Amino acid sequence: MERKEQFSGQGKGPVKRSVFDQPRKVVSGMVYSGAIIGMLVISLAFSVTVAVLSKTLGMTVDEISQTDVYKYFSYLLYQIVYIAVILAFAFIYRSKPASFGWRKASHPKYYLIGLVLLFGLMFSLNFVNNAFVAFLGLFGYKLPSSSLPSLEGGGIVGVLIVVALLPALLEETIFRGIILEGIKDVGTVAVCLLGGALFCIFHQNPAQTVYQFVCGAAFTLLAVRADSLLPTVLIHFVNNAVIIFNEKFAFLEGLPAGGEIAIYVVSAVCLLASLAYLIFVDKRGNRKREGEIKPFSYAALAGILLCALFWVINLVSGIGG
Repeated sequence: MERKEQFSGQGKGPVKRSVFDQPRKVVSGMVYSGAIIGMLVISLAFSVTVAVLSKTLGMTVDEISQTDVYKYFSYLLYQIVYIAVILAFAFIYRSKPASFGWRKASHPKYYLIGLVLLFGLMFSLNFVNNAFVAFLGLFGYKLPSSSLPSLEGGGIVGVLIVVALLPALLEETIFRGIILEGIKDVGTVAVCLLGGALFCIFHQNPAQTVYQFVCGAAFTLLAVRADSLLPTVLIHFVNNAVIIFNEKFAFLEGLPAGGEIAIYVVSAVCLLASLAYLIFVDKRGNRKREGEIKPFSYAALAGILLCALFWVINLVSGIGG
């Protein structure tokens, strides 16, 4: 059953509309732009704070940026923005979590399908993404170095919470929850492609462009089929956690050629099989185009333009570095 929420004023007589009193699709765009603008504001505030601290402590900004405290805050600040945006949405529009994706999946199978899909994405798609990075390398682009806090001792627990768990919970709530619920009527194909594009540009990482786009589109499709964001929260967390564990233990490094080939082949089969099932066999939640994307696009435009700008800045920085 489709869930509908009323976001505009009702009742007899003229209604004075506020900036928040908008159709649901517009609200989704406002949430996207709000998250990006919030990230920009808090980043500027953080930069000013670090500059002041460097003078006060007699340390250079580079020295401060190498500390674990700085690294943890650099991740946590964005999570704070996401939490604020989600809570503001829920409070202003009196929306319960179930209305934006936090509900039981339509069938438990989607958790398993999600894990199979993720295995395919992480390994077979990694080959494609490496090819894209190599293409950027032709123009002098260099991958930025890892900026994770220390993984020594119990540090890995803190990193798993801040870098793996919180982003999975909060980003999925925004993308496969609030935004997706507002734009489903543009059609399943369009919503998946849009979900991939928004998720990709949101991360502003040139090196991860291909990977983030396909992940965003595939995660959106899984959420549509499951009628829930819970399976995507799971695989988003697992994706982040595998990267962190590999950073610490390097269990994916130094594999023999035969092992790499086997992983790529099996993962490619997993990716194609899971996508084929979700696209051609499972039609749950399928919708044809019923509404326009323009209301969302106009509201999300500020966020999209800012993300595009920072994507270009990061690309130029990688080439110049």
